[in-house]
Amino acid sequence: MARAQDMLDEAIVLLTNAGQNKLADRLTAQREKFFFTSLAGVPLANKVKKAGSELSADGSESNIAAVEALVVQIEDKADAPGTVLT
Repeated sequence: MARAQDMLDEAIVLLTNAGQNKLADRLTAQREKFFFTSLAGVPLANKVKKAGSELSADGSESNIAAVEALVVQIEDKADAPGTVLT
């Protein structure tokens, strides 16, 4: 399993534990895409994992918004044609 997928898994668990199931489900949908089975997804996966940690410690609206913004960015990048070039 790729390192990015491991980080996404950690983020998904953190979000689920914080009661943010919709955000966790959106990340789960991205998990198997090539973007996250390669090294390309590592930086964004790491960012969402860190944001998920902050959200699990403090469920404030600003932390939810930060995770939401990263999820949108992930969705956009993972689905963009030509994002991952080998």
